[in-house]
Amino acid sequence: MNRLKLFLPLLLVLLLGIGLFFGLQQDPHQLGLTQQDKPMPAFIAENLSAEQQSFSQQDFKGHITLLNVWASWCPACKSEFPFLQQLNHRPDFKLYGLNYRDNRRAAQGVLNTLGNPFLGSIYDPEGKLALELGVYGTPETYLIDSHGIIRYRYAGELNQEVWQKEFQPKIAVLQKLSSSTQESSQ
Repeated sequence: MNRLKLFLPLLLVLLLGIGLFFGLQQDPHQLGLTQQDKPMPAFIAENLSAEQQSFSQQDFKGHITLLNVWASWCPACKSEFPFLQQLNHRPDFKLYGLNYRDNRRAAQGVLNTLGNPFLGSIYDPEGKLALELGVYGTPETYLIDSHGIIRYRYAGELNQEVWQKEFQPKIAVLQKLSSSTQESSQ
């Protein structure tokens, strides 16, 4: 029994090492998405820039949407803003923001300073919507189809390489599906 107690710490270290080994093999940008292929959660939340206006899950229907989770305290979020500015003029989707666990004034200050790439930004000061979406941190970007169904999530900063590799092919598929659905309903 005493010998077993001597090997117990070694066994625990070995198990921890095995867990770390497999954990480090995972791509941190490809985190599991519990909401994959499920509708946007039901919500009503304020618009960051216009408190009297609100958003709901209905705002994500009828068009392909990118929902970018960001915060004023997030350096990576700020560094991706120039790329998001390039995306906000594209006709094939709408770009919205989800301001996560932030101070309204600080967030508005970032938008005023760096430019606002979003059609609108959902204000989520307590992170309730983010929690329902399964947000791990900032920045994250969700791809939502024209029916309001979450199809993809990318954890990390968006840039041209990520855009071309991860998002463009998926948006092209969603556009084809959307156009074929419209043709069959006519």
